[in-house]
Amino acid sequence: MPDSNRTHLIEKARRIAQYSLMGYLLRATLWPTLLSAALCYSFYLLWAPGCFNIPVAVSLPVMAPLLISAMISLPHYRLFKTLAEEHETLEREVHRRRSLEHDLRLQANTDTLTGLSNRRAFFEEGVRRLRDEPQTLVIIDLDFFKQVNDRFGHDIGDHVLIHIARMLSDHFEPEALLARMGGEEFALLSGLKEKELIEQLQFLNGMLTGQPLIVLGRKINTSLSAGIVRINQNGSLQEGIIAADTYLYKAKANGRCQVQSAI
Repeated sequence: MPDSNRTHLIEKARRIAQYSLMGYLLRATLWPTLLSAALCYSFYLLWAPGCFNIPVAVSLPVMAPLLISAMISLPHYRLFKTLAEEHETLEREVHRRRSLEHDLRLQANTDTLTGLSNRRAFFEEGVRRLRDEPQTLVIIDLDFFKQVNDRFGHDIGDHVLIHIARMLSDHFEPEALLARMGGEEFALLSGLKEKELIEQLQFLNGMLTGQPLIVLGRKINTSLSAGIVRINQNGSLQEGIIAADTYLYKAKANGRCQVQSAI
C-alpha cells in the first residue's frame, strides 16, 4: 500500500475510533436514511399517495437503510477501531525503542563516573569539529592522583574525579568539548586560542593550590598539569593528542602544576 494511502487510512481510523459505536452508526446511516426517505416519499406523493396509508410502506424507506447501513458499518467500525488501536500500540513501541536507543547511545558516549563525554565520543565529535574550523586541544592530568587512591581509597579518588570534572565543566565555555579520556586524564577541545586556555588553566591551578578540596570530609591537595596544541582545520586529532601528550609529559617532568605548549 502506498505511504500516502496508508497515512490517509490511519488518520481515518483514528477519527472513527474517537467516535462511540452509536455515534459512528449515526453518522454512517443518517445520510442514506434521509436520501431513501426523500426519494420514496417523493415517489409516493407524486405517483402513489395511497402508500401513505400502508404502515409498511411508510416505515420501509426509513427502516431498510437503517438496518442495512448498520449491518455494513458495524464491521467497518470494529475494523477501523482495531486498526487505530494497533497503530497507537505501534507508535508507543516505536517511541519506547527510540528512547531506549537514545539511552544506549548516551551510555555508549558518556563516562559513567563523571557524566562527561568518553574517549569514543570525544574522537567522533572532535573529528567533526575539526572539519569545520581549527581547534585548540588540551590534555589535562590530575597530579599525584595515584597517591590519593593509595592513601584515601578509590571511593575518595572517584569523588575527586567527579569534583574536578564539575570544576572543568563550570569553568570552560559551554561550547567546548570536554571528555574524560580514562583514569585521571581529561581532554578539552575549544575554539579559543592557546593563550586564553593557558590563562584559564593557571587560574584553576591557583584555586586548587590555594585551598584543598574537601571530599567526604577529607582534605585533598591536588593540581593540574596540561599540554596544549593548536590543530588546524582538517588536521589530525590523533596527531594532536600525541603532540599534546608530549607537552603534558614535559609539564610533569618540570615539576607538575603547570601548562606547557608551543608558545
